[in-house]
Amino acid sequence: MPLELIPSILVESQKEFEQRLRLVENNVQTIHVDILDGTLFPFTNWHDAETVAGMQTSVRYELHLMVSNPLPIIAEWVKYVPQTCRAIVHAEIERPLNKILEQIRTVHCVEAGVALNPETPLEEIQTILKELDTLLVMGVHPGASGQVFEGEYILEKIRQAHERIPELPITIDGGVTLKNMSALVDAGCSRFCVTSIVFGAKNPHEALQAFQTALAGETPPQAA
Repeated sequence: MPLELIPSILVESQKEFEQRLRLVENNVQTIHVDILDGTLFPFTNWHDAETVAGMQTSVRYELHLMVSNPLPIIAEWVKYVPQTCRAIVHAEIERPLNKILEQIRTVHCVEAGVALNPETPLEEIQTILKELDTLLVMGVHPGASGQVFEGEYILEKIRQAHERIPELPITIDGGVTLKNMSALVDAGCSRFCVTSIVFGAKNPHEALQAFQTALAGETPPQAA
């Protein structure tokens, strides 16, 4: 499957959101929107769908819902933002994941994925793994950009998922660098969320290009 770099937007205001969107929209296919409302993790951010709808762009949006009750937010985004293509909910929520995934697909008609915190083992979602359109593995703890990749046990979790379902697209979110990209690809990742290492760079366009050039030289993980 093709390798894809997906810039991630985690911001506090409409102005910041649009600034980051405009920086990357002509160079990527998909933008990852982090959504925090303080219910699942002790952080909040700006993610107003109706306002985003007014920002004309050709990119697709995937939603990373770090919230306890994701469905109403997904409904808002699908209603106002037609480019919404994917919704990823957290395995740690105290709700029936299989029913949420079914509703994301059948009611909201977008791809459905699950995210795992660094400390959450793959076994937590073993029964629904085959139902996923994508798996997102957190390389850091949710809520803040610029954290350091958690380490080898994250790579091992990715390897296990890729071995069990080789055709499943696996996203790594957090701690991605040019130095660990090859190891992540070898483990089975095909999508890479980046935030501070692009948006925090002196020249975000150069940083983005450097990552895309590095990805172009990698061999995608193979499905069985």
